[in-house]
Amino acid sequence: MLTNVKKDGIIMLQNDQCKKGDYMTLNDIANIRTGLVTIRKKARESDELTCVYKLINLKCISSYGNLDLENAEEFISKEKLKPEYFTQKKDILVRLSAPYTAIQITREEECGYIVPSHFVIIRVDERKASSEYILWLLQRESTIKKILMNTSGSTAFGTISASFFSELKIRKLPLDKQRTIGGLLTLSNREQQLIQQLAEEKKKLYKASIQKIYDLEKRSSKK
Repeated sequence: MLTNVKKDGIIMLQNDQCKKGDYMTLNDIANIRTGLVTIRKKARESDELTCVYKLINLKCISSYGNLDLENAEEFISKEKLKPEYFTQKKDILVRLSAPYTAIQITREEECGYIVPSHFVIIRVDERKASSEYILWLLQRESTIKKILMNTSGSTAFGTISASFFSELKIRKLPLDKQRTIGGLLTLSNREQQLIQQLAEEKKKLYKASIQKIYDLEKRSSKK
């Protein structure tokens, strides 16, 4: 779209959209799918052959973007499930309901878990883009605002379609620049996780110390 811009008394035409070549859609560089609709695969008591898996749920994803596998559930399927529904290293998972948290599978021990339909699975072709760069873009406030503008339902309980991510425009950058951004994001996320873990450990320590003082005082008052 061309707009009129006045500069030094001269009216100039300016293109207010970025060039088409500056962007690509997420679908161009990644395989995107929703997770498994578990109710369709859940085993019944009458099923003779079943398979037991571990299932990621909403409780496994913290608002800080951490994956807590202690909250994973056991899922008994009536059949063997396709590999595309299991977490793989470098996968990006995005929650399809508020707060629309995006996380990445970074460790081997996080692989092999079933992803339910509460999430979209984004598998980036690393030959075309850096998955860490894509994660950074998905975590940006500007992307969250776009998600909020395209949700169905209320602000608090609205959901976003997986097709939104397929059509999401991604700014093209040289791969080395993408990897630099991704590397900094990885360091930042790791630092935040360590700070959070330290805070939790200190909280437990202080809680135990307070309880100890309280119990000692309580026992001494009974003497």
